[in-house]
Amino acid sequence: MAASRAEIVRELFERFYSGGVDNAVELLADDFVLTVPPSMSAEPDDYEGLEGARRYFEAFEGMIEDLRFEVIEIEEQGEVAIAWMRFRGRGVSSGIEVEQYAAVVNLVEDGKVVRMESHPDMETARAVARSW
Repeated sequence: MAASRAEIVRELFERFYSGGVDNAVELLADDFVLTVPPSMSAEPDDYEGLEGARRYFEAFEGMIEDLRFEVIEIEEQGEVAIAWMRFRGRGVSSGIEVEQYAAVVNLVEDGKVVRMESHPDMETARAVARSW
């Protein structure tokens, strides 16, 4: 039996946490796109393909250590799985613990995540998911 969209997304984040992008690439489509909108970052951007995913994670290097991605819950909506997440880590120079919550919309096709977009809350994420 094929894995559900929720199972694929949960495994993707577990692999990111345990081994970074290289540990998770087989769950990302070749044309993968990660969008970080202005509501989630002072420097919004689109990260395209596997190199884009690597670039996203490299941005944390030297800034946040012990970065953890924790899936709290996942709900499916058609071809989309929305993960309510907690991102935790510690500032490299300050030592201050940082924590951010996000609702991550994941478009899953043929067992791979094709598109991912972060939002500050589940309501916004659900609205975006309906438009995909």
